Amino acid sequence: MLAVAGNTAPSWAHAAANDIAPSVDVAAPDRSGKPDGQVGGQATRIELDGENGNASMSMWYRLAYVPGGTRLRVFDHYARTMQPADPAMLRSERIAWWTANELLGNRHPSFATDELPAWAHIHTGIDTGPSAGLTFALAYLDALTPGALVGNLRVAGTGMVGLDGLVGPVKQIEVKVAAAMLARPDVIFTPNPPQSLEHVTVIDTHTTRHPSAGYTTGQWLNVAGFEQAGRSAAAHPGTVAIVVVYDLRQALAWLCGRTSNATICELARTSANLPIGRY
Repeated sequence: MLAVAGNTAPSWAHAAANDIAPSVDVAAPDRSGKPDGQVGGQATRIELDGENGNASMSMWYRLAYVPGGTRLRVFDHYARTMQPADPAMLRSERIAWWTANELLGNRHPSFATDELPAWAHIHTGIDTGPSAGLTFALAYLDALTPGALVGNLRVAGTGMVGLDGLVGPVKQIEVKVAAAMLARPDVIFTPNPPQSLEHVTVIDTHTTRHPSAGYTTGQWLNVAGFEQAGRSAAAHPGTVAIVVVYDLRQALAWLCGRTSNATICELARTSANLPIGRY
């Protein structure tokens, strides 16, 4: 979520605070008559502080909603801020960092004491909330592995992520997806299917976190089904895939199928063999 002054700022207030012009800026659908009132949306490219202060760009876009906002915006750059970062955003960033390193087998401290290196801090401005966790984790996996993990694929996503890879539900999916579409993505990952679109990829999978006897983690999460769905999407370039995921492993499997990239396919297969509840 995006917020200024207690989560009630209009969309122009956040743009002023960010002080960087959006690359896309259009009117949001009128929801003034809805119970939750008017809501804006935003897709923001993940941008790391980078080595020696040289910001590092990515192909990953996090999604957010703006209570009281009237615009849909895409930001390809995001300003640093001197204000303290939102605690929920910071925790989401740390969980994503820890999870990415665990999945890669990197030696690092326990979550309680693990700290991000300076280069890995993400530009989040004064945004709030934990819903960027999935995208943070994917962006960190990209940053920690050689080359471009998904090539030129543009990936947007929303969903909080847990230390076990669980992708949790988030609010305002409709406006988030509307903002994401303006970033011209190849895929949008979301833990809730948007109701406003007809073509959404929902793959048969268990949503509980306790596999029955005889199932591997990968079988329980049906990562093979997600990989196959990614392969099917690769046959239709130029079409935006909207994919419902409940776990980081499922997003990795879909991206493996879509890109056939050896690194991300190895990550997908390694993570599929790890028990739910730990990396």
